[in-house]
Amino acid sequence: MNGIQNPKTDNEKFIELMERLPEFTHNYFYYGASNKAILTKLSYARDILYFFQYAVSNYKYFPEKNVKDLTIDDIKQIKPLDIDRFVTWMDDQNLSEKTRARRKTSVSVLFNYLINTEQKLEFNPVSGAQKVEVSQSEFVTYLNRSEQEQLLNCIQSGVGLTPRQFIYHEKYKKRDLAIVFLFLDTGLRISELHGLNVKDVVIFEDNLRPENNECYVITLRKGHKKAKTPSKVFFSDESKEYLRDYLESREIVGEKFTDNTPLFTTIDGDRLSIREIQQMLKKYVKASIGRNDISVHKLRSSFAMEFYKSQHNILVLQQRMGHKSMTATNIYARASEKEDEVRNSRNWRN
Repeated sequence: MNGIQNPKTDNEKFIELMERLPEFTHNYFYYGASNKAILTKLSYARDILYFFQYAVSNYKYFPEKNVKDLTIDDIKQIKPLDIDRFVTWMDDQNLSEKTRARRKTSVSVLFNYLINTEQKLEFNPVSGAQKVEVSQSEFVTYLNRSEQEQLLNCIQSGVGLTPRQFIYHEKYKKRDLAIVFLFLDTGLRISELHGLNVKDVVIFEDNLRPENNECYVITLRKGHKKAKTPSKVFFSDESKEYLRDYLESREIVGEKFTDNTPLFTTIDGDRLSIREIQQMLKKYVKASIGRNDISVHKLRSSFAMEFYKSQHNILVLQQRMGHKSMTATNIYARASEKEDEVRNSRNWRN
């Protein structure tokens, strides 16, 4: 034994969190939030645990109680002023507006479930508390087309990788290129890409009528999980070639695909984990452009910014991003237009 433990899966982390939360919260996570992605449920669970840890330490209603021991009767005593104090305390911890707003919303969602579904509470104290105003960012962190090319070239050639990383480069480059380009080409979320199987890739080619050609993956987008309606996420001919090349490399070594075969796998054939995807990208970004502010989500932003600059069609971008609300899509339109205006103003003296 080398003493190295495998990292915990998201499901294992979620189960551990549930063991620390009061029993009256369990139905919400197992039934009320059953249609949520595991990462979303993890986020909710962490936020709610964070609130209850604050509550047992600061509210007079819970003398010498542990979070696990809290009951419905206990939380009935929480008032809007208590929520205000929680929000103010988070501000004192130098948490961002976005984090404070998210944690407050997570608590509110739980209270609403206990009111509307289980009918164990009559009032949501969060609804009477102060709002957390989240200011809209003036810019979006993303990779422009030139930086994207640098990243993709690094994946293809391995230039910039350490000698140790380069040893394994040939084994993984087709897979990694297909993954990163698909992110940049479609704006898929990491949870959406992670869950794809080989059967979810659809390539239809009509040699007589090329205009009928279609390439897309079928996935349940985050905004549509409640309705459980799968969506087509279209990808380009260039993505098609990278995906084909990768899948053919697996078939060449004798792999047989079934309905449950993951699209992106480890060398052992297991589904590539979200953490492994994140670490893979981090490696190539560091080697190619040396930035430390580019995550998988920033590849989604990179798609949105470059797509809007090219097409200037916010309605199509909304559909491509899988946004339920135009508000989220507008962030990229505003940032793109502001960036262009600032760039075009450089010769303002003329």
